[in-house]
Amino acid sequence: MRIEILNTAGEVVNTIIATPEFAEQQHPGAWRVCAHQDEQPLVAVPQHISVGAFYDRFGAAKWAILSDESPQVRAVVRDASVRKYIDVDNPELPAGLAILQAAGHDIDPAAILDAPIQPHELP
Repeated sequence: MRIEILNTAGEVVNTIIATPEFAEQQHPGAWRVCAHQDEQPLVAVPQHISVGAFYDRFGAAKWAILSDESPQVRAVVRDASVRKYIDVDNPELPAGLAILQAAGHDIDPAAILDAPIQPHELP
């Protein structure tokens, strides 16, 4: 939905497409829903997170994965490490996570791929 971002005087300084939850998180108390909402469909936002945030999503398994010297796991880690960001919508990503699971790492692919992207995770 269209959200107006307000300055301290209550004047509109920007308009964004976002949810009220996102607006409140990014601009606490300094936003309002636009009176006029376009009826055009929203464009999908790229689902990109930083490489570090991707590794952080492994939780307690992160360090074991990063230090695993098996060829398959090293290939997954190297592939992710050379990227500017991780696209969690990349159709090849579940296969990489399956390699980590097959190597014995206890990760939850659904939690890694489906968790909402937080502002601190952006590249």
